[in-house]
Amino acid sequence: MINKLVIVIALLVGITTINAKEKDKESTVMFFIANMQGDNGKSRIEKAIPLEKGVKDLIFDLERQKLTIVYQPQKTTPESLRKSLEKMGYQVKMVEKECQSAEKRECRSGERKECKSSQARENRSCCRSK
Repeated sequence: MINKLVIVIALLVGITTINAKEKDKESTVMFFIANMQGDNGKSRIEKAIPLEKGVKDLIFDLERQKLTIVYQPQKTTPESLRKSLEKMGYQVKMVEKECQSAEKRECRSGERKECKSSQARENRSCCRSK
């Protein structure tokens, strides 16, 4: 009887741990915001967007007019975040995933900078093999 109780407790602890890990998963989405102007635009976004459910962090790149949002996918979606920014009066375009990963690294030799999305082409931030 004690062995069965120990097994049941071990299973419950394992299931709880798995559920906790799934809830901790975070995703990121990057937006190109054409009319985000300096610290004023940054402070407006910093006041409003964290109030959205699931938003964990905001990472600004004012020079490139980009905003990366770290969020919990079970609580919000990139589309919902985009709509929130547009309600604030910003012109928002989502940066493609392949462009985001290319921006995190420099182009290797034998690659040239190119990307499908227009904003990434403007910034020359994506790498592509020749």
